[in-house]
Amino acid sequence: MPTLHWIGKDKVINHHAEVPFCVLEHQYGYRGDNPSDTSETHSGNKIIHGDNLKALKALLPEYEGRVDCVYIDPPYNTGNEGWIYNDNVSDPHILKWLGEVVGSEGEDLSRHDKWLCMMYPRLRLLYQLLSPKGVIFISIDKNEFANLNLICEEIFGRNSFVADLIWRSADSSNHDAKQFSYDYNHTLVYSKEPGWNPNKIERTEDNNKHYKNPDNDPKGPWYAGNLSSPNPRANLVYDVTSPQGIAIHPPKNGWRWSRETMSSMIEDGKVVFSEDGSRIIRKTYLCDQKGLVPSDIWWDIEDTGHNRNAKYELKKSFQKRTLLSYLRPLSQQNL
Repeated sequence: MPTLHWIGKDKVINHHAEVPFCVLEHQYGYRGDNPSDTSETHSGNKIIHGDNLKALKALLPEYEGRVDCVYIDPPYNTGNEGWIYNDNVSDPHILKWLGEVVGSEGEDLSRHDKWLCMMYPRLRLLYQLLSPKGVIFISIDKNEFANLNLICEEIFGRNSFVADLIWRSADSSNHDAKQFSYDYNHTLVYSKEPGWNPNKIERTEDNNKHYKNPDNDPKGPWYAGNLSSPNPRANLVYDVTSPQGIAIHPPKNGWRWSRETMSSMIEDGKVVFSEDGSRIIRKTYLCDQKGLVPSDIWWDIEDTGHNRNAKYELKKSFQKRTLLSYLRPLSQQNL
């Protein structure tokens, strides 16, 4: 499997194990129905203020192997953002950390080397926190997408890659862009173990509108499903004879099923003949359909929101306070 190498990797590859355990000191609790009561809630929810590397290590004793879902939105490393982990590594904490962990090599790090040194031990700790059925969602853009994907393959395993979700984050294109207007972001999805499947999306009236019941079938609405094989196979090429004695020829690639399976489906009423006996119809029933598999392209901003929409939503709550940039809209909380 291809691996990614960068200056300082040898110093951070096992750094997660060297991070000392810290004790999380409870400061206050919050109750929406009684804000004045700041005693501990024992709800299991935590908001942690401090270095997230130390915070992740502090969570291990209680949560190792128990977290089913993680979402992180790390710095995108665009070259002009004012994060703690900025490209110039001007924050004293990170300068100190790079000096202690990476050593003198830290002076020669590129912005991508620095970003990878920052991300790798945190992802290793997040991997430990995930349960066997756990999954992690990581938002990123074009600047570090390729690097992030490679280190996730190394940490989680190539077979644990689930999806690269494409979210249309801009509600309009940038017509002043020099090359292309960059209108979307990535969300990389990796599971702790291979075989993870997301929940299905609830069907809508629009999803079901093509189901009809013209023959008053007691099983309810249905539509004529595909009868053709996706690939040509010799054993799928045969004629089906209707009750009227008409030979119905197969599609170009042959039928979807073998002769034996086709006979069984006709007998069970899952495949029926048209009134004139000139064709067969596969009945796909609405009552047999479950939820929808989610798409990896989130392009409808009415459903998934966009950055500008997120900022407007937060302004309603915080009014004149200074807001973060590049926010996530509330509509994504329901996805």
